[in-house]
Amino acid sequence: MMHMIGEGVFDRYPKLKVGFMEGGAGWLPYWAERFDEHIEKLAPQMPELKRRPSDIIRSEQITLTCESEETGLDRVFAANGEDTVMYASDYCHWDCHFPYSVKDIIDGKDLSFAQKEKLLSKNAIEFFELKNLPQPRALKIARQSWDNDGQKKAATAWAARA
Repeated sequence: MMHMIGEGVFDRYPKLKVGFMEGGAGWLPYWAERFDEHIEKLAPQMPELKRRPSDIIRSEQITLTCESEETGLDRVFAANGEDTVMYASDYCHWDCHFPYSVKDIIDGKDLSFAQKEKLLSKNAIEFFELKNLPQPRALKIARQSWDNDGQKKAATAWAARA
């Protein structure tokens, strides 16, 4: 990302969109601020750079994916915009929290419902310019499954006490 920004790729190709995957997102606000701070000294090495790095990062040109259990996404959204991050299930990697990675996001306390909705679907739809999609139902189905699992566990616990 640093080289693409510093070498002016996003300035030369203003319609280019790049998704940086598998790296998490919590580091972005610090890194963007640090890049801006150092641009004065780095500017001679980056003559093609026309905008501040943070302006490029906040633009529609860059998005990242997050881990489902990642905290601090509220800070990423506040510093870099709510369109900056997309959900990634990390399926089928060994450290994936499948099938509960969406539940991790929904149960998280640091994002509003609207932000969770953007993270889980709207940002990807906009970034990939997806059209004519069916109405989203996956979250509703998943929530019903979680509720049923919770009810079953409660019933089992109650039966064990009786």
